[in-house]
Amino acid sequence: MQMNSKHNRISMAAVVLFASLFIVSCEKKFTDPPPIGEPDVVANISIKDVKARYTSGAPVQITDDAIIEGVVSCDDRSGNYYQQIAIQDSTGGVLLRLGSFNLYNYYPVGRKVYVKLKGLYLGQYNGTLQFGGGIDSAYINQGGVTLLAANLMDKHIIKGALNQPLVPKVVTVSQLTTNLQDKYVSTLIKLVGYEFASSDRNKNYADDNASGNRTLQDCSNVSANRITLRTSNYSNFATIPVAQGNGEIIAVYSFFGSTKQLTIRDTTDVRFYNPRCPTASGDGQISLTTSPITFNFDNLGTAGLPTGVYVKESASSSYIGNDGFVYQSNFNNGTAWNQTSAGFKNFASATGLNSTASTSTQASAANRALGYRQTGTFGDPGAAFAFLLSNTTGKSNLQLEFKLQSLDAPVTLGRTTTWRVDYATGLNPAFFSTVATSPATITTTNGTFSNTTVTVNFGSLLNNITQPVWIRIVTLTNTSGGGNRPSTGIDDVRFSWN
Repeated sequence: MQMNSKHNRISMAAVVLFASLFIVSCEKKFTDPPPIGEPDVVANISIKDVKARYTSGAPVQITDDAIIEGVVSCDDRSGNYYQQIAIQDSTGGVLLRLGSFNLYNYYPVGRKVYVKLKGLYLGQYNGTLQFGGGIDSAYINQGGVTLLAANLMDKHIIKGALNQPLVPKVVTVSQLTTNLQDKYVSTLIKLVGYEFASSDRNKNYADDNASGNRTLQDCSNVSANRITLRTSNYSNFATIPVAQGNGEIIAVYSFFGSTKQLTIRDTTDVRFYNPRCPTASGDGQISLTTSPITFNFDNLGTAGLPTGVYVKESASSSYIGNDGFVYQSNFNNGTAWNQTSAGFKNFASATGLNSTASTSTQASAANRALGYRQTGTFGDPGAAFAFLLSNTTGKSNLQLEFKLQSLDAPVTLGRTTTWRVDYATGLNPAFFSTVATSPATITTTNGTFSNTTVTVNFGSLLNNITQPVWIRIVTLTNTSGGGNRPSTGIDDVRFSWN
């Protein structure tokens, strides 16, 4: 019994000792191995601090055992990045130039990576900092670096856990700078309330044989708030039309010289699901100085839309509409009446011509009209020619006169578009009111050629209004009948008042 008691005491002491050692071992030390699934490597410098080593000129070789960690924010899956990836930590981001292809198979978005920087070179490409495998001697003074050879990638880049969270930072364009050490460069950011400029809405993300530069802007239409979205023509979404609405965009920020630019991973980063800005094409307004004021549109090819004249799509009785498609080449060179693509056009006016006028005669005609061609996708209904008056302070008995032109050869009758004139007050009105016209019903029909003078007398409705006034020639109901939709023009728009 004595021996058993002693043996029990020794056993209990051993258990207590083992338990205490276990408890102590649970307190993580800096030198402890990383958690299961993480590589046996620890970062010892932030991306921000290592980027600070480069200021200008020739690339800087990293000679110490510096190690950074970051999460991949952009890879080459869509083809919009080529032989490079972007990584970021809480302090900033940087590009890694890598001499291999299909990098997303190894370093997909959301993967944590550790980069052993010793032996690599830190340089730049027109302001955007990047690591490479050597000095690009042709661009040494500009900070050029070469690709890290594929056989050295595993030596320098250690793969970590997948599916790490990436939360884009919500910023404004004014917060994004072209400073070499800008903290947002090569990081994922988000802009809210943006849309493509009207001049880019008819374009794809990239051009046929070159990368695309598309302008993004917010509703302020202030140049300082615009930024370029750059897309490679090798990306798998290069030929997709740009998004048409307004909303938020997630992208990696960079700059090229003095140009701020964004790169998206794919089109799911563009979340433009809301209506466009009411006056995205500008804040020009028509001042009622000396009565009458007339718009004949003869200078569309050189000057574009007159100040205060807007073209809209997706208009409704409660919405001014989105900025409409304006194909700049169509405006510059004019469009034949039988051209069937959707959008606003620079047509030859029906005044002085007949339906058999050749395309060359139309092209050389000095008398022009602002036109629109509806399709099943655009403008049917919701197309509008809109005029923004600055106010009618001190004015009374406002009247409108214009020519409504149906510009199709009289062959086979097609669809009919019914137009109306309405008005509203304020820059972003909540409701439009319809006003009587003479003739009471105004239409254009495919297969007819007509030039109808329309008059509108607003009476006292718009007397002495101190805020902006919208007046629209608009179609708010679907076309009727079958067949093709008409080409419609307006010309000689005249405002008069007392």
